[in-house]
Amino acid sequence: MMNAARLPGLAPETLALGGLTALLVVLGALLGPESPSSYLAIVAPLFVALTFWRPVWSLAGLLALVLLVDEYGEVLAGGIDPPFLLSYVPIFVNVREFTSLSFVYANVVELWLLLLVVVWFVRGVQRGSLNVRPVACPTAWYLALVTLAATFVIGILTGGDPKIALWEVRALSYLFWFSWLLPQLLERRTDLQIVLWTLTLGLSGRAIQGFFRYVVTLRMQLDLEETFLAHEDPVMFIPLFFLLITLLHYRVLPRLTRVLLVAVPLMLVALILTQRRIAYVTLPICTVFFFVQLAPQARRSLLRFALPMLVLGSLYVILFTGSSSPLGRPIDRAMQLFDRANPSNLYRLVEQENLRYTIQAHPWGLGFGHPFEIVRDLPKVWIFWDYIPHNEILWIWVKAGTIGFVVVMFFFARLIAESTWAYRRLQDPLLRAVAPVIGVAVVNQLLVSYYELQLTYSRNMIYLGTLVGLLAIIERWGGLVPATAPRLPDS
Repeated sequence: MMNAARLPGLAPETLALGGLTALLVVLGALLGPESPSSYLAIVAPLFVALTFWRPVWSLAGLLALVLLVDEYGEVLAGGIDPPFLLSYVPIFVNVREFTSLSFVYANVVELWLLLLVVVWFVRGVQRGSLNVRPVACPTAWYLALVTLAATFVIGILTGGDPKIALWEVRALSYLFWFSWLLPQLLERRTDLQIVLWTLTLGLSGRAIQGFFRYVVTLRMQLDLEETFLAHEDPVMFIPLFFLLITLLHYRVLPRLTRVLLVAVPLMLVALILTQRRIAYVTLPICTVFFFVQLAPQARRSLLRFALPMLVLGSLYVILFTGSSSPLGRPIDRAMQLFDRANPSNLYRLVEQENLRYTIQAHPWGLGFGHPFEIVRDLPKVWIFWDYIPHNEILWIWVKAGTIGFVVVMFFFARLIAESTWAYRRLQDPLLRAVAPVIGVAVVNQLLVSYYELQLTYSRNMIYLGTLVGLLAIIERWGGLVPATAPRLPDS
């Protein structure tokens, strides 16, 4: 029998494309012309071919789609039409819900991730060198992954609800998938630039969507409890504010810097107008942390950028405090942080009492799939109200126990420290510009997750996982960790 690899044009990816095409054509014929499978027979092979040809471009496409769409359109203010400007595409819904593939319990993001992993594996086998490159902070990364996996298994074995347990860990798994996948796929500096451009353009698109919704759709009328962007969008805007500062200081990627100079003010205004209170708190805290991270010369660049913003912000507060105009609404929203009678604040206080009681009653953790203890009644505001609380830092403690909580928090703390150490040891201006932003993103995410549902939102876990993956890459390229593969040219 002849070896297929010896035949012209029958490389492994060619065989894979041919087999996939044949399979999809058969499915299309069996399921009928009304089925999406008929159209997948044409589209899927082209998509797979693109992924084999340029895996980084496929990864960038996935990131762009994740950043541009809403995961939960129902949290938006009434009157906003979810389908507008790609604001809703069912990439986070199991494909069985909108196709005839009733046996598939994965969503588009997970299938796309699986394809990228398969492509990485096949390309490595084809080259004859399947190198698994290290993740950032590998010991802490593996300990956290094993802890969360064990918490899932223990929860199921002790009678936890499997479906709810899967919902609890689904988004967190994306953090680990992306932080592992990026070091495997990114090989050149241009790949890093593609990811940075994707993050910038994707979130710039979100800011533009937000302005359209606020000005055109809502006509600048927004109740104090409503929002025109997803809860995680302002959180994801914040690291790009600091990326702009480092790019300006180190004078790298001038075209991307110019785009950020336009996009960052849009993001800042969208952050203010969309009335997410926690973002008003985390932005100044992250600014202080970022200032501590930086070298003295970079701190001066931060001050030159931040002081005018501080002056403008102070004038805004002075002029619009107590105003009935739409521009005064964010200030009223921020003041609710200090109102103990606010129903949202009261809910969180009662919820935290229940969580603290559960931690004391179950120091070894409940495991995923189990509800936390209710000692004071709460309104049933959503389907998982007694499984996934707003405070998702204490949530990890409740689920994983004290030891597991320490292990997972050590992972995040290790990332913050590593980004700071990398920044101070790196010499390459581009890598040095990116490193401290990663630490800020982790700090920002932890602060928000103490108050909001954030560790179980897929979009920002993918975003954070991408940045954590970049940390491993810049350390390897900067010579801070041993390379596991030959250094490749810049382009």
